[in-house]
Amino acid sequence: MAVGEATTTPSSPSAGAVSMPSGAARSAALVESLLGAAGAHFGVDDLEWERLDGDGLRAEAEGLQRGISALEHQQRRVLGVIDERRAFTVDGSRDAADWSANNLGISRKAANDRLRLGRDLAELPKLADAAASGSLTADQARPAAELARVAGTDTGWAAQAPHLPVGVLSRHAAKTRRPGAADHRAAQAARHFHTWIDGLEMRFRGSVPTDEGARLLTAIERAMPPRAPHTDANVTPDQRRADGLMALAGATLAGDADPDRATVVAVVELAAICDDDPGATAELETGQPLATETARRLLCDSRIEVVVQDRSGVAVGVGTTSRTVSPGLRRALVHRDGRCRFGNCTATRFLHAHHIAHWPSPTTMGNLTMLCWHHHHLVHEGGWALSGDPNGALLATHPTGASAVESHPRNGRPPDGPPDAPTAGRPDTERRRARAGRSPADPGQPPHRRSTPDPALALFTPDTS
Repeated sequence: MAVGEATTTPSSPSAGAVSMPSGAARSAALVESLLGAAGAHFGVDDLEWERLDGDGLRAEAEGLQRGISALEHQQRRVLGVIDERRAFTVDGSRDAADWSANNLGISRKAANDRLRLGRDLAELPKLADAAASGSLTADQARPAAELARVAGTDTGWAAQAPHLPVGVLSRHAAKTRRPGAADHRAAQAARHFHTWIDGLEMRFRGSVPTDEGARLLTAIERAMPPRAPHTDANVTPDQRRADGLMALAGATLAGDADPDRATVVAVVELAAICDDDPGATAELETGQPLATETARRLLCDSRIEVVVQDRSGVAVGVGTTSRTVSPGLRRALVHRDGRCRFGNCTATRFLHAHHIAHWPSPTTMGNLTMLCWHHHHLVHEGGWALSGDPNGALLATHPTGASAVESHPRNGRPPDGPPDAPTAGRPDTERRRARAGRSPADPGQPPHRRSTPDPALALFTPDTS
């Protein structure tokens, strides 16, 4: 028998009486009809999508959405009956949502949402009729049902809601809610922050009361680095907020009075960062592996401590903790550069000291420059490179040939001027460097390679400021 075909019922009072098709047959016929319409109009079989112009494509998308909305409403009704009759117990499921998650390929959250909306619409017949006709989507029906309950009738909203965007309906519904102290206490009690590792990503989700969330979002957006047109053209708002969150975290840790507690520990074999030894390791103290370029970025401006191990991995000595960039040298860099030195970036906060020739090359003014959090990542993990004289012109280039504009220090020598000359009555630049215990460096020289004893491990704590 073909799908949707009527069947005769022998027990009918009159001969030839015909019963209605079963619910499954009707649903199958509707789905088959919708798919057939899509195939006919869109040319699914031969992929001739050009058969419809823009107006035709939009009209078909609207028609298909009406069909989807009508089917979703029917499914909500069926799930409601399953819940009412406890038909979910056939396979030991706890409730209708549990059965839906196990058999319909949807989450418990989605199933509970459909069940809840179905119960709401069962008490609002006009909105239910609009949903059954396909003119009211599920996203429209949720706030419309809330508004209808407040109004005491669904007649008006059944006429208006199908023609209003979801955002407009949601804002109207939000204005009808008058939360009290109990609501805030419930949101406060539900606050949480959950993290987990997925490959090289740390993922998280959480919840806080809306007023606390607004404060958090404001702080994140205040900490977002300014846009750099030559590198940020494809950066999304969500990515910029993630950058702001990282900058905020770095500033908080940098200002902590207890540096031993406010620290992230990484364990790196020197051969990984000095000699590009593929067999050498770099990882966080918690065991997550780090890329070599990530370890180098962290070493640019961190506190470092050397732990010497024997061949069996037992620590036999711990060196004195010191900074790769001293506080005095960092102040001098901030005074000279004044901002991030990547192209025309204007960031002046949350800056990192970056080694142009990577550590352990000399940590001197001639080999250091300031980069914001975002561009420090681009220079290490993003493939960009800085070349030139940090006391004069620096150029950021990418292996593809792309480049940013030249960057000059805020308080350095003029772009086209001669090197700094001795000033009468003052020691010259090199003498001042010598008095400060620093030696000049030529940024054009290749990075210094240091022989690495096999058992030596560098233990450093990244400064995320």
